[in-house]
Amino acid sequence: MTLFREEQRICAVCGQANMQTVLRSTTALGSPDLDTRPPPLARMTLPLYIQCCPACGYCARDVSEAVPAVQNIVTQPEYQAQLHSEQFPYLANLFLCYHIIQQALDNYAEAGWAVVFAAWACDDAGPAFMTTAARLREKAVAFFTEARERSQAFAPSRAEEDALLADLLRRSGHFTAAQKAVEQGLAHSPDHTVQSILRFQHHLCRQHNPNVYTVQDALAWAERTNRPMKRKG
Repeated sequence: MTLFREEQRICAVCGQANMQTVLRSTTALGSPDLDTRPPPLARMTLPLYIQCCPACGYCARDVSEAVPAVQNIVTQPEYQAQLHSEQFPYLANLFLCYHIIQQALDNYAEAGWAVVFAAWACDDAGPAFMTTAARLREKAVAFFTEARERSQAFAPSRAEEDALLADLLRRSGHFTAAQKAVEQGLAHSPDHTVQSILRFQHHLCRQHNPNVYTVQDALAWAERTNRPMKRKG
């Protein structure tokens, strides 16, 4: 069961009061996707990951919070153009506006996740946005790569970061780069679950398979094959 409530927020950018839907709790039924997207019912709460002030367009996890620099970012033409872009679904625009803010604040890990969420919104919008979702996954990889260079973690461990990068690259058709991420992840001696995911990613890349799969799919495949993948070198 998913529970939520309406709460009043005072926008930290323009000071206008507005009502926002806030998630109280939800339930995950099944296995998450390899890019960490939760299963139903939690999957349906994606619109509650982001809030948008209807007065000024400020997008944030909580519109009542902001650092002073954000006000100037929100009023920029680039931001407003993204907010009203017809090239993306409405929800994707909100996440992409949030990513603009996080990039400007040098929060590259958070910006990367915002772009991943935008890709999920495109997935939900149907086949017409399939190519857009792939390009957003490429964009997320770029942000996560920058985050890593700045020592900003975007997953609990280095191997899990590589597993995420492998999935984003594979889903956007970059199979060779995805396989490289797999090798890097395996070099960190991950636990059984992450190792199974990485090995499964390698298998999918060899097939040039860009489709969505779950963690349970990876574990089931690993159990069937039950053999370690040889590392290069």
